[in-house]
Amino acid sequence: MKYPQLSAILTILGIFQQVESFSPNQSVVHKFHRSRSRSSSTSQLKMANPSKDLTGKVVAQRYIYRISPKKSDISSPYAIEERQYYSVADDRSLEPFGDKHFIFRDWEAKDDIPPPEETLKMNGSPRMYSKIGKALYTVKDLKEDDPGDDGDIGGSVWDSSFALALYCMAHPEIIRGKGIEIGSGVGVGGILSAIGTGIATGSTETTPSAGYQSIEDIASAPIAEDENQEGNLVAPVPSNLSKIILTDSKEGHLKACLDNLGSAAFPISKAEVGMLDWNRRVPNEMKNQFDFVIGCDCAYYFPAVNPLARTVAYSLKSSPYDRKNNEQIIRGHFLHIGPQHRESIGDLKRKLGKGYRMNARMKDIVMERTDLIPLIIDSVDDVESQMKEEVEGEAGGYVEYQNVETTKYSALLGYHSEDYDGFNGDYFFPAETGKEGSYGDSAQELDFGTEA
Repeated sequence: MKYPQLSAILTILGIFQQVESFSPNQSVVHKFHRSRSRSSSTSQLKMANPSKDLTGKVVAQRYIYRISPKKSDISSPYAIEERQYYSVADDRSLEPFGDKHFIFRDWEAKDDIPPPEETLKMNGSPRMYSKIGKALYTVKDLKEDDPGDDGDIGGSVWDSSFALALYCMAHPEIIRGKGIEIGSGVGVGGILSAIGTGIATGSTETTPSAGYQSIEDIASAPIAEDENQEGNLVAPVPSNLSKIILTDSKEGHLKACLDNLGSAAFPISKAEVGMLDWNRRVPNEMKNQFDFVIGCDCAYYFPAVNPLARTVAYSLKSSPYDRKNNEQIIRGHFLHIGPQHRESIGDLKRKLGKGYRMNARMKDIVMERTDLIPLIIDSVDDVESQMKEEVEGEAGGYVEYQNVETTKYSALLGYHSEDYDGFNGDYFFPAETGKEGSYGDSAQELDFGTEA
């Protein structure tokens, strides 16, 4: 697939700010804006002049995602960069190669280098700089699925996936033991959350990855191990993670999950994919089984709330009260993140509380997305040196950017009542006994209970 002429794309990417002969193409700006990746340059990696021959060069779009510590209920010392590479063809069009790369970074470079001196763009406006941190780990070539004829958008990578991963990095106690991601789509949220948590906890996995086999029935077959292949090192996931299962109701999405697990070099013994339809009763083998249940943008509309709440309540492990130590043991964590404007997330919170007697509460997250100016390099072989140079070189981590957007998200956290024993759900959950309307008091409406 080829993209529009190079002059139009470079305009979209922001290079028109340096070259007067180009004019914006508004009809394509929106399309690329939603692709969510822009790129940057440093003093050593100058922006090339589009009037020169760029054939054979590589253009990188990049976005930086961070949680705003001043506007959010949590803070995270990390950031995630989303990057897509394009080659410049002979006809001066851009052709994407490979899928998206996701780079975990420190929040910002830890030094006292002052920002660059103020200079002006060709249009007279000042250049804007943001400070980024050291690249910690890169997850390469994670794919998206294009919406089909039915308008299915579950295969897209939503920005809430990055909010989910950054939240898990700030609270690594969530991703441990055995858990599932619900509504995985292509699995990017779950994969980044697990790897990010591994980075946050200092995991340094170096054992060989066995390589992922193809499976005939993705809906039911776990990923099986092949013989070890030397040199294929696996991603740094938490040492106390036993397994994460990426689930969805569409087989095509599960195939993409499988591919993305392989691309991410996810430890093969710690991942599975599986079919899960919320509208069906939770199988007995799933009940009271999971240390964590995570998801992003699953409560997309109201009809999904009831089956989603039932699936979460039955799947999540119980959290009994330890009378010896006089405290509740939180054995199962639920975390869902979605846009704050989506009222159905509040409906899900109420359903978990009144329908399933879970302790549920919300936290506010404000995520910043910084659109960096495009980066032009000779080859992808230069990427590693470029990432190191822009942080450790003269630029000191300062990169020029075009725009910063903020989006508000709601983090819904939950865990079971101490009175739920993991087996009495059919009699304990008001939604199952038909007594939901009579359950609930002012304390529960005020989010009574400790934080999840």
